[in-house]
Amino acid sequence: MPQQRLVCNLIKLRYNMKYKLIAIDLDGTLLNSQGEIDTQTQQIIRSIASTTNIILTTGRHHTTVAYYHQLLQLNTPAICCNGSYVYQFENQQITFAEPIDKQRAAHFVSQSESLDLIAYADDKILLCYQHPANYISKLESWGATLEPNIQPKIERVTDFASALSDCKHVWTFVTEGSPNDIDAFISDPLIYENFSYEQSWFNRIGFNKKGNSKGAMLSRLATSLGIKLEDVVAIGDNDNDVSMLQCAGLGIAVNNATEKLKNCADIVTKASNDQNAIVEAIKIIY
Repeated sequence: MPQQRLVCNLIKLRYNMKYKLIAIDLDGTLLNSQGEIDTQTQQIIRSIASTTNIILTTGRHHTTVAYYHQLLQLNTPAICCNGSYVYQFENQQITFAEPIDKQRAAHFVSQSESLDLIAYADDKILLCYQHPANYISKLESWGATLEPNIQPKIERVTDFASALSDCKHVWTFVTEGSPNDIDAFISDPLIYENFSYEQSWFNRIGFNKKGNSKGAMLSRLATSLGIKLEDVVAIGDNDNDVSMLQCAGLGIAVNNATEKLKNCADIVTKASNDQNAIVEAIKIIY
């Protein structure tokens, strides 16, 4: 961390100067291993949400963020699909859209036959019948417990290319497969030259439009709100959070974060996501 940035953060924390925006990752950060937000974390977030912009910043599609946004009683937008768009829950509008080009999306599908494939497109999640990704069954079970108005829209399709051609926006592809199959897929120049990608699990990678990242969209959103990046805090756990920790005035990694993320963080919490890491982080800030 640059010395000047360290000094600025120490001054802010020492004199309790308020940060104006806190960007928080969901999985592995805000959510515990059971996919829940504990009561203490809910309470502390609600206690500051009236004076601080709390921005959920995630690789998820907005339909799988809605429950948590409602639970925390937030009135702020969320950054979704690793910075591919900002979703306004209050009016159900999308802003700052950076979707995948439709022709490149079609090529992606044609080259991914050896992989399990999911697409986040428009307001739904498309799942291939022939190659269903394993984690979707858990998502479907979880979604069935929610109120109908906030259930994720999951559609199983037999012809992925045809289904995508009917969509206005393609936000993200998620692939699962063996390391060898994934490496071979990424080696295609039309893939690595036109898509940004991040590993979110040992056999799972998310692909977005080239240049999209949480950090890029966080910077764009903060600017639109009239907030300087030095007044922004970002909290995360995985490699797809690096860009937002680097662009924020204060970057915090939770204790269960990857080594790559810890190395670029200003602060690493003592607690993990299963031990109220967000509570610890907010108490450090305030």
